[in-house]
Amino acid sequence: MKSPTAVPLDNEFIISFFRLRQALGYIGFLMPLVVKGGAKYIDRLPLLNSISASYHTRMRDIFVGTLVSVGVFLFCYRGPDKQDNWLTNIAGLCALGIALIATYPAGKALCPFIAEVLPHHGVYHFAFAVVFFLIISYLAIFRFKKLSRPYITKQKETRNKVYVICGIIMLLSLVAIALINLYDKLYHADTSIALPETIAIMTFGVAWLTKGQALLADKDTTATTTA
Repeated sequence: MKSPTAVPLDNEFIISFFRLRQALGYIGFLMPLVVKGGAKYIDRLPLLNSISASYHTRMRDIFVGTLVSVGVFLFCYRGPDKQDNWLTNIAGLCALGIALIATYPAGKALCPFIAEVLPHHGVYHFAFAVVFFLIISYLAIFRFKKLSRPYITKQKETRNKVYVICGIIMLLSLVAIALINLYDKLYHADTSIALPETIAIMTFGVAWLTKGQALLADKDTTATTTA
């Protein structure tokens, strides 16, 4: 069995790993603000009914590029064990699916090819989003709390609480989106889901910022790994 080895937190590999997590957090937290703000002040459009509708604005490249970046990071991410790796791989593929099978505000496909190959593209887009946030919520509630050292700091205890809160908020946001979609289907309405989407995405960002210790960083100077 491998024995624990103390590694300074200023070790370049530890710093790089934290910075990658932080980058993912900042991307998630800022993306809805940037695409909604850009659509409003650059395209002079009213508030979008959904974040995905930003594909139909000048914010298209930011929307797609952000999701592709998130997808690649999650697909390359390596957690404590194989379960984390499989889950983040699937979440990464879902992020790519959300980007590539997004929909226009009126529900039209991104291009005629997608409309022909995936006539029910909206269902696929929604399914990718649901699976993505279910996986991230599970990771936040159950997997992010795993110890990476043989003791727990006060900051780690607080971070664990933040993870659980973030996971619950993302799940509640999903429920809200599902209920809004059900209402629209029953009453032929066109209710905006931008608010619960924004909350879910920004909460995703907070979870990863916390995981990268941009928030509630440990005060001690060493991390424990195995040699």
